[in-house]
Amino acid sequence: MLLLGVFGNFGVYSGMAGMMEEGHMFFSLTPVGIIFGIIEAGVMGFIAGYVIALVYNKFA
Repeated sequence: MLLLGVFGNFGVYSGMAGMMEEGHMFFSLTPVGIIFGIIEAGVMGFIAGYVIALVYNKFA
């Protein structure tokens, strides 16, 4: 997320940066938007991992 935001500001991977802006509520190509995007992705990843662990432990 950090590298995509930095490279998106330089015009590299601009298509992927645009798709990331569409998919993440708080991500934008500003420094604050990049930080909020990292936090949002971390929270979403934690929740997804927690749910996967719960399901795995239920059936294992």
